[in-house]
Parts: sequence; C-alpha cells; structure tokens
Amino acid sequence: MAVQISHTFKRTPSGAGIYYGWFEAMHSRFDLLAIGIEKELGETLCHKIAEETQRLEKRLNRFDEESDIWQINHLDNYDRYAADPELLVIFAEALRYREMTAGAFDIAVQTPEYNIEVPYFAIDAPCESILKLKPDAIADFGGFGKGYALETAQRILVEAGVQSSLLSFGNSSVCGIGLHPSGKKWQIGVENPMHRGTTMNLFDLQNESLSSSGNLPHNRGHIRSTRTGKPIDTNRIVSVVSPSPSECEVLSTALFAADAEQQEAIRNNFPHLQATVMDFSSSGYTVQRL
Repeated sequence: MAVQISHTFKRTPSGAGIYYGWFEAMHSRFDLLAIGIEKELGETLCHKIAEETQRLEKRLNRFDEESDIWQINHLDNYDRYAADPELLVIFAEALRYREMTAGAFDIAVQTPEYNIEVPYFAIDAPCESILKLKPDAIADFGGFGKGYALETAQRILVEAGVQSSLLSFGNSSVCGIGLHPSGKKWQIGVENPMHRGTTMNLFDLQNESLSSSGNLPHNRGHIRSTRTGKPIDTNRIVSVVSPSPSECEVLSTALFAADAEQQEAIRNNFPHLQATVMDFSSSGYTVQRL
C-alpha cells in the first residue's frame, strides 16, 4: 500500500526552492525539509524515502506476521533463518552495539526472563543465516529500525546532491544536512515534558544527528534495563549527537538504560560521542553532560 504523503513548496526571496513533505511510518511522523531544490525533485525524494521507510517497517516490525523479525521470533530453538545481505548487516550491527555497550543495548531485552549473560541470536555468515539460540528469544528492532530508516533517508538525500536539509522522525530523532539557509547550523531543542513549549537544551547540527530517549509523562517504562530486565521509570531524557542517525538512536537508548559500568564502556568505545542527560520534574530540570 502506497504511503500517503503531504507537502508544500515555496521559494525564498532569492528564488531558492523550499520543499516540505511529511508522512506517517513506524507509528511516527516523518518530516522532510529540503532547501535549494525544485518541487519535482522534492516530491521524488520524499516518495523514495517514504517507500524505503515503509519497506524497512515491513521487514523489522515484530508484530507483522509477514516480517522477517516475526518469522525469526517464531523459529524453534537453534533453527536458522535465511537472510539477505541487508538483514545480515542489520543483525550484525545490533550484535556489535550489544558488545560495545557492555550489553546496555540488546534487541533481545523483551525476551521473557531475559538474562544479560545469555546470547539469544547469532549470525552464521557462511550459511547466510540468522541463528536463534533460545526457543523463547524475542528480537525487537523498534528503536534501531527508526535510526536505520533515518540513516537511509539521509543517504538518499546526500546521493541526490541535496546540500541543506532537516529530517525529523517523530521529533525524537533529527538529522541536519549542511547548514540552515541563514548560514548557521541547524538548531534543535529538546522540549521539557513537564512544561510544553519550553526547551531544556539546544543542540547545533551540521551533518549530524540528534536522538533523544527517555520517559514522558504519558509514555513511561518502554525502555528496559538489561541488567534487571525491568522497565525504567526515571524522569529522564538522554540526548546523543553523532554523525550517524543509527548510532544516535541506539546509544541514546543504551545510555538511558546503562548503569555506571556500561556508561564507561560506551564512553570508551565511542569517544566522539556527545551525550547529555536531562532530569526533570514539575518544579524544574537539570542538564548534565555524560
């Protein structure tokens, strides 16, 4: 089914085209703002991004019986799932992040009676397959899939020669390509969940992405600690800036869930990372670099 896309187009006083398109995918709204392109190219790129995002959602949605992840989750113990190169890369990246975050990020954390010491999936590269190591293992690519889709969209725009663009996926994941039309970096704020319309922190992006993970008053406990397997209920948002949208999405989630030992591993393995934690309450907030 085709993705429903809405858009507007106008020009700056100097005549540069401004294309703005948006669509719904992965239970979020995807917004694309591209500067200096014509309407026809904007429409073509927005449709291509929407189609790729929908395709990835169909592959990675564990609740869709036609998806690869649903099929893998319903394998018997030690069964293999024949995987194409894209799926092998996605699993390889997920397992790499599990290792480099000391287990703070794990696609299998939704598994019943999850144990951080237990491996739940593996890659059999010679056989081009995914191996399920426990019969009740559950893979969930929710956050990872969103970051991967945003990185795909970034690549589509860069390859098309777009030099100034802002992508926002559900407001929590943002990618800034090039500079704002003013010549300055794209400035993105993280809203205070307790006082809508006010900003806790501002980030400047140039060929960088920002991802924020945490709890909101209406959406709590959706991130689990891999140490305990239990939902985290803290009034906290962690924001990460990195050139890679996928890395931002993964590491903002990992740092929100991480204990002190896992945080240290993340800092050591990703020294370029810019990470900020914002603790909030009805009376105020604090901002601290991690």
